[in-house]
Amino acid sequence: MPGKVEKSAISINFFKTSAFDYQLLRAVGLHYQGGATIGECLATASRIKDGDVTSWVLEWEKTAKLVEKQGEDFSKKGQDIGACESYLRASMYYRSAEFYGFFSEPNKKEYWQKSKECFQKGAELLKYPPEVVEIPFEDMKLPGYYFKTEEGEKPTIIVMSGFDGTAEELYFYIGAGALQRGYNVLLFEGPGQVGPIHLYPDKPLRPDYHGVIKAVVDFIIPRKEVDEDKLVLVGYSLGGYFVSEAVIHEKRIRACVADSPIVDIAEYYQGMGTEMLDIDEKDYPYVFKKYPMARWAIESINRRYGVKNFKELTEKITHFNIENKLEKITCTTLALVSEGEGDDAIAQAKKFFDGVGGDKTMHIFTVQEGADSHCQVSNMALMNGFIFGWLDEVLS
Repeated sequence: MPGKVEKSAISINFFKTSAFDYQLLRAVGLHYQGGATIGECLATASRIKDGDVTSWVLEWEKTAKLVEKQGEDFSKKGQDIGACESYLRASMYYRSAEFYGFFSEPNKKEYWQKSKECFQKGAELLKYPPEVVEIPFEDMKLPGYYFKTEEGEKPTIIVMSGFDGTAEELYFYIGAGALQRGYNVLLFEGPGQVGPIHLYPDKPLRPDYHGVIKAVVDFIIPRKEVDEDKLVLVGYSLGGYFVSEAVIHEKRIRACVADSPIVDIAEYYQGMGTEMLDIDEKDYPYVFKKYPMARWAIESINRRYGVKNFKELTEKITHFNIENKLEKITCTTLALVSEGEGDDAIAQAKKFFDGVGGDKTMHIFTVQEGADSHCQVSNMALMNGFIFGWLDEVLS
């Protein structure tokens, strides 16, 4: 029987709705590299009606517009640092608004577009401004950002998120930290992730991500500043499954970081609870009207996986399973998980670690460290320090 999957043991306790509290923690955590300020996050949260997704969306939109306007004012005065910082924060506040938006309403896509727009305005003022890239894959162009540091060949870190993260958000998770340590950085989103699902709604998440990663490696490896012997692949959240599946096949990756590793998505989702799986499609109109949070969850999950109902979902996610292929992972691998993620998340990480065929390391972040949350959003400094400390040893 599956155990339980959680987001964090530590909470801000601002909301009684645990999902809201974690998403607030996620937003606050971005202050580590300038993706938020604590004051702006708490001021926004103080206006949100607990458990009301519409209230969440509208209040984050207000904050995003306010901070974007501050960026415009700084820019008009030629104050580039203030403009850069404001635009980057506004980008993440629009991302928070997009998160609880409904796919059936246009503002969700509009918030995503505003998040990208603000990020690009801010990022072009950074010390290492990125190249906005479109990576060819099948009949798609996958969105992303490529940052390079000083001249000369450098190790390059390729990073992707999971179910609901964006390439812009990844800059604050690990992109900025990688640049500070001399890495080139490629942040991207693949089929079914936030940007692509807005651009290509008929291209959902897929169990076979190795073709995607092959296209990404093919795209980046010809660049003269990329040391092809020091390619690193990092996946956060559901991205822990995607990168793990990819390196079973893609052998040009020197080191892989899965935070956290998922080997069986069906079992992982069971650990989150199965109540919504019992909702029949014919009852969606009633449920959507009476329970907006359920509407948001059902719309999001169905759209991302390309299904019409949870019966189809239950069948589809059985294919997201690499349990019997783990020995084919031969690159050096780091498995990261946190105490607060629950028994099943930790069990899957251990199953992953035990099964991997190559050199491997596993680390569990703790409550005492203040890093027990999913993807360590409550202590990104420690997460960055651990990953790059490990890479220093691996790549040397």
